[in-house]
Amino acid sequence: MSNEQKKSIPPLQTITANTLLNTDYPPLAFSIEKLLPQGIFILAGSGKIGKSWLSLDMCIAVSTGGKLWGFNAYEGEVLYLALEDTHPRLKERLERIQGETENTEKLHLAISSLGITDGLIEQIKAFISANPNTRLIVIDTLERIRNSEQDKSMYSCDYRDINKLREALEGNTATLLLVHHTRKMYDPDPLNTLSGSTGLVGAVDGVWVLEKEKRTEGKGKLTIANRDTEGYCFKVEFDKENCRWNFIGIDNGKITSETDEKFCHLIHSFVNEQWQGTATQLVDYLKQMDRSLDIAPRSISRKLESVSDQLKSSYGIDFKANRTSKGKSIYLCRES
Repeated sequence: MSNEQKKSIPPLQTITANTLLNTDYPPLAFSIEKLLPQGIFILAGSGKIGKSWLSLDMCIAVSTGGKLWGFNAYEGEVLYLALEDTHPRLKERLERIQGETENTEKLHLAISSLGITDGLIEQIKAFISANPNTRLIVIDTLERIRNSEQDKSMYSCDYRDINKLREALEGNTATLLLVHHTRKMYDPDPLNTLSGSTGLVGAVDGVWVLEKEKRTEGKGKLTIANRDTEGYCFKVEFDKENCRWNFIGIDNGKITSETDEKFCHLIHSFVNEQWQGTATQLVDYLKQMDRSLDIAPRSISRKLESVSDQLKSSYGIDFKANRTSKGKSIYLCRES
């Protein structure tokens, strides 16, 4: 490196700890108290699980100054980019979810936009400029706006796209919520199920993961992991009549290890309605499903006993073990 090149490198801009401690900064702004502050967040879930219904419910809450599950929403302008919808479908959804008394004049909807690299940032900035009280922007879905070339590793591209989107929020305290998909592969940590690399989780300010206990039923779990707020794990249930996710409690289910979590999920996948057989038969069946399972027939009853509370509370599966003349019999039954 030449002397001329060295001179062009700017010095590091530092601040002393004392200066930082004596500087007053504005408090964190929120779209929904305690749950959704300013910044960029991801709402992820499997396809057709109901992410768009939850997104729209949040948009209505903020645009009307209402509530989400008892948490106050701070009223402001809302932009909802429903990029996988049509106007007729959006109208039907609004009619089903908003009720008759709510005025949603502050909720702005669009079904098309430019991509991240060809004008979306400018479009969002223009909207915020025309609507200075913008509180919430929802993009449904993230994949619809990603048009940049994947010229680097997936991690680098994920990080680059999120940082590019952050430019749209410069100088204001709005929240940008990106609706995204999860992978089909099971993982005990919901944050690890996001489609893409860990760069997405690292680049955003928080991740919400919506999961269903059973694909065909309405009960589910919403895990919230934000950088600047408390984390939450809510039990939720989908109301088909009003098309809203309702809060039904806090998920306090605790499992002592990821190994136990994986084992419980394996039992959940194995049991349809009920199953009865020997410990050896059960181990053989489970190992056919997951070759990495390391458990002996003589130990599986103790294992089932140790996680029986979790099987009951999280998956609705009862476990019983009876000794017969032919040996120990295991009985697994799912609640109807």
